[in-house]
Amino acid sequence: MPTDPADRRPSTASAVFSQALPGAAVAAVVALALTALSGAETYARLGLPDPGPVVTYGLPVVRALTESAAVVTVGALLLAAFLVPPRGLGWLAADGYRAVRVASWSAAAWAGGALVTGIFAIADAFARPLSAVLTTSTLTESLGGLPAARIWFLTAGVAVCCALVARLALSWHAAVGAFALAVLGVLPAAFGGHSGTGTAHDVAMNSLALHVVAAALWVGGLLAVLVHAVVGGADLPTALGRFSTTAFWCWVVLALSGTVNALLRVNPADLLVSTYGLLLLAKVAGLVVLGVFGAAHRTRTLPDVAAGSRSALVRLGGVEVLIMFATVGVAVALGRTPPPEMTTPLPSRVEALLGYSLDRPLDLVGLVMDARPDLLLGTAAVVAALGYLAGVRRLCARGAVWAGRRTASWLVGCAVLLLATSSGIGAYAPAQLSVHMIQQVLVAFVVAPAWVLGRPVALLRAVRPPGTDELPGPGEWLPALRRSRVGRWATAPVVATVVLVGTGWVLDAGGLFDALVPEHVGHLTMTVGALAAGCLFARVVANATLPVRARVGMVAVAVVGQVALAVTVATSSRVVGADHWRQLALPFVDRAVDQTAGGFVLGAAVVPLLALLVVARTRSDVQVSR
Repeated sequence: MPTDPADRRPSTASAVFSQALPGAAVAAVVALALTALSGAETYARLGLPDPGPVVTYGLPVVRALTESAAVVTVGALLLAAFLVPPRGLGWLAADGYRAVRVASWSAAAWAGGALVTGIFAIADAFARPLSAVLTTSTLTESLGGLPAARIWFLTAGVAVCCALVARLALSWHAAVGAFALAVLGVLPAAFGGHSGTGTAHDVAMNSLALHVVAAALWVGGLLAVLVHAVVGGADLPTALGRFSTTAFWCWVVLALSGTVNALLRVNPADLLVSTYGLLLLAKVAGLVVLGVFGAAHRTRTLPDVAAGSRSALVRLGGVEVLIMFATVGVAVALGRTPPPEMTTPLPSRVEALLGYSLDRPLDLVGLVMDARPDLLLGTAAVVAALGYLAGVRRLCARGAVWAGRRTASWLVGCAVLLLATSSGIGAYAPAQLSVHMIQQVLVAFVVAPAWVLGRPVALLRAVRPPGTDELPGPGEWLPALRRSRVGRWATAPVVATVVLVGTGWVLDAGGLFDALVPEHVGHLTMTVGALAAGCLFARVVANATLPVRARVGMVAVAVVGQVALAVTVATSSRVVGADHWRQLALPFVDRAVDQTAGGFVLGAAVVPLLALLVVARTRSDVQVSR
C-alpha cells in the first residue's frame, strides 16, 4: 500500500475541506474560549448593557470563520498567480484553474461571513440583542453612520467581486486580478477596532495593515501549498521554494508590525497582569513556534520534496496550519478585548483627529523635527532602495554593467518618497491643503518619473534570468501584465493622460477630496493613487517606441490640465475640505491663503512634466523593457 500522499490523490474538494475546516474550527473555538475570559468586560468598560450571549460570543466565532475564509481565498489565488504560474503566462493550467475555483467558493463564503459579521457588529456597537437590529431602518442607518458596519459591508462587496472574477478566470492575468482584489479585501479590517482610535492611530493602522496582509499571505499560502501537495499538483518543489521565501518575509513583517502595534496599545508592565497582555503574549508565543516550523521546513521538507516525497510536508504543514489558525483565533479575541487603561493625558482635538499634535507652522526645521515615519510608504521607499542596490550589486558581481544614472534616478525617487511621506511634509499633509499638494506633486511628478527611468523591471530581468516557458519567473510577470488586454488599454497614451489629469480634477475640483481627507485611509488612498497615476503616465511618455508627436501631445495636455486645475483651486470661492479644516481649527493656518498656495503648488508640477519630456527625448535607453 502506498504511504505517500501524492500516491493517494484525493479530490480537490476533500483536500480543501480536510485542511481548511479543522483550522477554521480551531480558530472559532480559540476565539470563543478566549473571548469568554473578558466576557461582558468590554461593555462594562464602555458603560453599555450586556447584549446577551448570542452577540457577545457569536461575534468572535463568526469573525473567526470569516477571516478563515479570507485566508483560504488569498492563499488559493497566491498559488494560482505566483507559486505555480501557467505555461507561458497565458491560459491557466490545471493546477491554476483548480486553485481559482477553490478561491471562488471560499470568496463567496467570505462575502457571506462578512455580511453576517457586519450585522453582529451593529448589535455589538449598540449593545442590543441581534433580533433588535434586524430591521431595514437600523441596518440602513448603521451603514451610513457606523464605521464597524461599513468596514464589514465593504469587505463583503470586495469579496463578492473577487468571487466573480475567480469564478470566470481562465487566464493568468485574471488570476492576478482576483489575487489583488483578495488582498484589498483583507485591508478594511485593519482600519477599525483598537487601532483605528486613540493617539498614534495612523501608525497603528499602518502597522496593522502590514500585519493582516502578511498573515493572510502566510496562512493562506501554506494551506494552498498543502492542498497542492495532497492532490498531487505539478511543480511542487518550485511552489514550495517560492512560498518558503514569501513565508520568511511574512514572518519578519508580522514580528515587526506586531511589536509596533503592541507598544502603542499596552505598557510592557501590563503584559502579565491584564487579559489583553496575556493574549498578546500567547500570540507572540504562536509566532515563535511558527518560526521554528518554518526553519524545519527549510531544513527538512524542502529537500524531501525535491527528492520526490511529500509526506513530511503534509504532516508537518498540517500541524503548522492548525497552529496558524489558532493564532487567528487569538487575534480575533485580542480585537474583542479592551486594552489596559494607560495613564496618559486626554488627547487634544488635533491629536484625536490626526493621531498626533501640530503646534506650529511647518518650516525648514519642522521638516526634520516634526517628522512622522510612515510605516507603509516610508518603509516601501527604504525597501525599494535597498532591493535595487542589492540587485545592482549582484549584477556587477557577474561582471555586467548597469548605468549609474539609472541607479541615481531610482534612489532619488526613493529619497523623495521618504521625504514626502515621512518628514514634516507627511505630518502636515493631512492638516494643510498646501502641504498636501506638495506631497501629491512630489509623489506623482517626481517620484514616479524617477522610478520609471530607473528601469527596475529591466534590472530584475537582468539579475534573475528568465524562467522557462514551463515555469515563468518574476522577471516575466510584470511584462506579461503589461501585454495583457487591460495592460495594453491602460498604457494607451490617451488613457494614461486622462488618468493623470483626471485624478487631480476628480479629487480637488470634483469634491472627492472632501470625503477622503478626514480619514487616514483616505490620505493613504490619495497618495498611492497619485503614485500609480504618475508611474503610468511616465512609463508611457518614456517609451521610446511611441512617436515623439504622441509624447509631446501627452505632456502638452497634462500641462494644460494641470495649469487649469491650479487656477481653479487657487481662485475658487469654495474651500476644499472645509469641514475637515474647521474641525482641526489650526490657529496658524489661514485657509484662504493656504488654498491659494496649494493652487500655485499644483501649477509648479509643469516643471517636472517638461523635464520628463526632455529626458525621454534625449536619452536613447529610457524605453521600459517589455
